[in-house]
Amino acid sequence: MGELKSVDIKEYGVIERKPLENIDAYGVIEKGKRVKETDVKTEDPPSITPNAESDSASAAVEPASDNPPPITPNTESDSASAAVEPASDNPPSITANTESDSSSAAVEPASDSPPPITPNTESDSSSAAETPIRLQAPPIEGPPVTSVQKVKFSIGAKLVSIISALMVVSLGSMTVVGTLMIGEDVRLTAEDSNYSINKRTTLPAQNILETVYNDALQFLNTLTMLNNNDLLIEKRNAAVDFFFRNNRNIGAICVNDSVYKDEEGKQLFVNRSFMVANRLTSAQISDYVNTQVEATSLARDGEFLILNVTPFFNVEMLEMLFPWKNGEIESAVGVFFSIEGLKEIFSDSVNRSFIINGTGDILVDPDPMLVKAGVNLRSKPFVKQILEGNSQNVQVAYKEADESTSFAAYQRLPIGNTVVITVISSKEVFKGVVSMTWRNILLSTGVLLLSILFILLFARHLSKPLKELTKAAGLIESGFYHINISSKHKDEIGILSYSFNSMSRGLLSFEKFTNKSLANLARTGKLVTGGVDRKATMFFSDIRGFTAISEKLKPDEIVEFLNDYLDRMVACVNATGGVVDKFIGDAVMAHWGAVESSGSYKRDALNCVKTALMMRASLRSFNEGRGGDKRPVIKIGCGINSGNLVAGQIGSDERLEYTVIGDAVSFADRTETFNKPFGTEILISESTWKLCGESLVVEEMPSVMEKGRRVRMFAVVNMEDPDEVDDILKLLDAMPKNIRRVTRQCVGANGPQTLADVRALLGTAAPDLSKVNTDEEEKKYNIVENR
Repeated sequence: MGELKSVDIKEYGVIERKPLENIDAYGVIEKGKRVKETDVKTEDPPSITPNAESDSASAAVEPASDNPPPITPNTESDSASAAVEPASDNPPSITANTESDSSSAAVEPASDSPPPITPNTESDSSSAAETPIRLQAPPIEGPPVTSVQKVKFSIGAKLVSIISALMVVSLGSMTVVGTLMIGEDVRLTAEDSNYSINKRTTLPAQNILETVYNDALQFLNTLTMLNNNDLLIEKRNAAVDFFFRNNRNIGAICVNDSVYKDEEGKQLFVNRSFMVANRLTSAQISDYVNTQVEATSLARDGEFLILNVTPFFNVEMLEMLFPWKNGEIESAVGVFFSIEGLKEIFSDSVNRSFIINGTGDILVDPDPMLVKAGVNLRSKPFVKQILEGNSQNVQVAYKEADESTSFAAYQRLPIGNTVVITVISSKEVFKGVVSMTWRNILLSTGVLLLSILFILLFARHLSKPLKELTKAAGLIESGFYHINISSKHKDEIGILSYSFNSMSRGLLSFEKFTNKSLANLARTGKLVTGGVDRKATMFFSDIRGFTAISEKLKPDEIVEFLNDYLDRMVACVNATGGVVDKFIGDAVMAHWGAVESSGSYKRDALNCVKTALMMRASLRSFNEGRGGDKRPVIKIGCGINSGNLVAGQIGSDERLEYTVIGDAVSFADRTETFNKPFGTEILISESTWKLCGESLVVEEMPSVMEKGRRVRMFAVVNMEDPDEVDDILKLLDAMPKNIRRVTRQCVGANGPQTLADVRALLGTAAPDLSKVNTDEEEKKYNIVENR
């Protein structure tokens, strides 16, 4: 998608017209005219009111239906101007004068209350050197600033938001569901694994403890037999040595209340190798046994106990206490043995296994410090639950101090009321799941970021042409139709760009064939059916002898000639805030106050007269260097009348035209026709003279009978008000075509002061009014002498 291009936008500046004073019902009107930058003066530029021009040298008149008055064409041999016949009691009729080479004008309908608008002027003449006048905004290098609303939430942002949300929801849902499902499977697997490990650990631990117990019983039974026979004492000592050599893990065996006892009431057998290796003595064993009166009593009463004696001896060792009956004597036997064999079973891993006794003391644990410290776990809720329960083999879940969950599988041993417990933390269970979840989150984040990057690139590719189309729509909405959007897209955007270009060309053509002020009304939806009453000033101008001139020119020469001429005339109308209603061949019909107003009825009339004086100077510049059949010198006549009229839309359902009708329009047209017999250039009616005559230099002409009444006529010679003269000179100096050299000859102190001066300036002979013949057939007017 290319950038939005505008046609010839950089070679023009903008002259901004100041707001008009005394605006009442029309509101404030701002007008601007586009001119070449090289022609813009450093002084305050004059106000220029652009308006639409027609590309055709002629326009067709279409009669309105029903109420609008009929249009009666009339023909003069030497005039292309339109004469409007006054109406009587009925609505006024428009009588258009045409020449053989000039076509009639079309009448356009109007809305009920056409608001003031800012029209523009544009000429399509190939020979015109003047810059076309466009409806534009402040001076900028490029298309005008439009009122397009700022996009708060762009398409790119929407795409990123929507797709990101979809991806977050989808990937997040997949991650959460996957984590939950996998987590549940992992939990069940971990519990089964923990239970299996507990069972595998319990069996060898039970075998070791049973082996110690059985070996101790066998040892005691052997001693009992040998002790009953004094002759076998030596064999008894040999049996003790043999036993300890084969059971190196057993450090000592103490029999309490034995018949063969020492002075302390016990019989102690020690493994000298064990004692030496662990730096223990028989006295230490005896001292410990003497402190365990309660445990010994319980064992003697029938309980099987296994105690942790590591804290007492500082050697990893257990004591197995169990009841033993030697004949009639009940004794308690304590077997002191190393836990090295058990430690190999309870190695440290993810699943931590350990043994506790009936009181909650840790007997064997992968962490030797817990055993040496004599840690008791009975205060742990899950240990308390295990010890107080009756289940032999169960798995429970419990909370750790940090609120994390752990799983404990346990199994009771038939020896010493001991329990083998295997635990695993949920952190370890779900460690792989958490790691996988984070990997999924990182992967999803990466995919999301790549997707956002792709979406942004795609959105930029999509939104950039849409922004250009939005900008183009805003330009069209503001009345700027010079739009050319270049697009390489082959999709709907390309088609839309092509349609925009076609639409802008169509609107530009429409703008040329209609009044821009009315086009703006139609564009904004303010042009409605109906008519409104206005007090306005009407203007008609006509080229003298245009039929004879056109007969000597080729069609393209006629068009070129007329375009150059009309371009100058319309610029004068636009400069004073007038609106060109239509072109009737070479004739120009314009009005002030019907569509837009300068703010007062009087000011509108004065602006119309100023336009006619500006046309005098512009036409003199146009005639410089002209002469001959191909470049004839031309003269014009201007007729001005002020009064009440109706502005509105007139036509059929298929063709409408916004125009003005009424007696004021008709008499303005007829006033222009009086210029030829009177030998004048600018004629104003009595109504216009009453509005602005104090600012003008005029000479009164013979009165004219109009609908049974006498109407005074005045030939405009010059502008008397110095301020208005200065304004005219400034407006003329700001014209695109340089006419400064001839301006001062046509208006102001150096301009004509009498009607004779005007005739001399224009090369017009003074007529003999007494010999002027009235058109008896139409009886358009009668000339009467002043009384």
